[in-house]
Amino acid sequence: FGPLSQAKYSQVAGTSTGTGSTGTGTTTPAPTGTGLTVSAATQPAASLAPDSAARVPFTKFTVTAGTDGAVTLNSVVVKRVGLAANASFSGIVLLDSSGFIVGKSKTLNSNNQATIGSAITIPAGQSRKFTVAVSRGAAAAATDSQIVSLHLVGVNTSATVSGTLPIQGASLTVN
Repeated sequence: FGPLSQAKYSQVAGTSTGTGSTGTGTTTPAPTGTGLTVSAATQPAASLAPDSAARVPFTKFTVTAGTDGAVTLNSVVVKRVGLAANASFSGIVLLDSSGFIVGKSKTLNSNNQATIGSAITIPAGQSRKFTVAVSRGAAAAATDSQIVSLHLVGVNTSATVSGTLPIQGASLTVN
């Protein structure tokens, strides 16, 4: 590494002091951020969520890490709102800005909520956009014509969260 590359590496990965070829010594971890801001993004248009559809977008939001260090977003909590049955969805997922699933598909619990996503690091001072999306099974036809939305009601992180919750997503008609 040159001096500029070493400085950038030390900023991102932390610094290490060691002795000899065994690599013993101490490591200074990269700083951990203390704040995370959550905000609503432009929501999908109200439309249909057809039977057997996958990754139908409901709620979009942005998270921004504070400038004092990277922040880990562990998961988010969404709540079904509206006169619809939980059986309307066969699974709920968190998608990153590229459309990749973060974590595993979950179903709604008896409180009409699901905790979705898995740990993802947001670098200091940067933002990441996410979408809450659903899949509908073929057997969901019994719930057709119900109007439902998913609200973001919680953010699980060790950082202090700022922003206004809940974030209301689009209202879609299951069909």
